[in-house]
Amino acid sequence: MSPFILENQSFEINYLFLLLIFFIGSSFGSFSKAFADGYVNGQKILRRSNCNSCKKQLLWYHLIPIFSFIFLKGRCSFCKLKINLDTLFFEIFFGFLFLALFIYFDSVNAIKFSLYSIFLGVIFETDRKQLTIHIPSLIIVLAISFFFALFQNFNFRIIFDLMILFAFGWSVIFLISSIYYLLRGVQGFGSGDKWLLGSISTIFDYQDILYIFLISSMLASLVGIAILIKNKKLLNFKIPFGSYLCFVSVTYYFI
Repeated sequence: MSPFILENQSFEINYLFLLLIFFIGSSFGSFSKAFADGYVNGQKILRRSNCNSCKKQLLWYHLIPIFSFIFLKGRCSFCKLKINLDTLFFEIFFGFLFLALFIYFDSVNAIKFSLYSIFLGVIFETDRKQLTIHIPSLIIVLAISFFFALFQNFNFRIIFDLMILFAFGWSVIFLISSIYYLLRGVQGFGSGDKWLLGSISTIFDYQDILYIFLISSMLASLVGIAILIKNKKLLNFKIPFGSYLCFVSVTYYFI
């Protein structure tokens, strides 16, 4: 158990603290989803939240994670259309993710992995919806890696090590994509996937990078096969591989 939560504290305080962590995680999940949606819809980053259907600005109590969805019965307060369940999923997932991180890791690593997750969540959603890797979030993930590496052990050799890890992750997809192109004459991965795996690689070690790539590939393949079985006409559909990399990376923290 993490000393950040449990050492020298009463059960009641721990319980309230866990609820607070869950609420903070849910809030950042909502932020991650809104940030991604704003990018996909071509909206300004610094904007008031609004309904995706009627475009009316939401009131403050409409923005309370999870509870607002329950209070509004899953519908917009203005136009009464159903609210997309994606946001609720993000809020619940991030709530439990933050809880798990602060229980199983020390405070520094819990904060580090939480920050990673927020921006990997943005990339997950932009790639899922638009087959686009959100470059600013990619840069932020890299910045987080370098900042915490130097914060935990101020040594410029670490910068070199992170650059090697980035190059290794980038090379994995570049190599496989090149082989696939030689065999099939088409690109097997999107141009942003190698940069994404390179950035994610700065979080893990060499063996983990390969496992993350393999697990992501297997999940993407299984989903692709399921889609083809359901609709055989979709022979040329594209799989948002970056989304699988993000999801597997976040869950891989605990392996």
